[in-house]
Amino acid sequence: MLKRPKFLLIILGFFYLSISASEESSTFQNISIQSDQVTVDQETRQLAFKNNIRIKIDNYVIKGTNALLSQKDKKLEIFGKPATIKSNAIDGEAEIFVIYPNKSMNLIGNAKLLNQGNSIMSNLITYQISPSE
Repeated sequence: MLKRPKFLLIILGFFYLSISASEESSTFQNISIQSDQVTVDQETRQLAFKNNIRIKIDNYVIKGTNALLSQKDKKLEIFGKPATIKSNAIDGEAEIFVIYPNKSMNLIGNAKLLNQGNSIMSNLITYQISPSE
């Protein structure tokens, strides 16, 4: 029972350090990650999430099969077949999402993004989440 709160504190500390290390003024306010398995690698400063990934960032819900959070590279990668992202403003999918603390994200591989009625399809889509989303 004690292991869960301690583990959550480690994860939250990991997120805080990676987000606060960004030089950008925009940062994610609320982040939660759920998965079937989590592996912490202190040497490489990475968290690996496996199976049934559900990530909530602000008003966005991202789902995938696996995810990797790298404090060193300051990015969160979500993998899926496809991985999906949904909010009130956007609906998208891709094989890989790469999200940075400044709310910039890349959708890589068979990427599709529907944003306010506009549909975009490409192998690489770069999207900047606006502060109002």
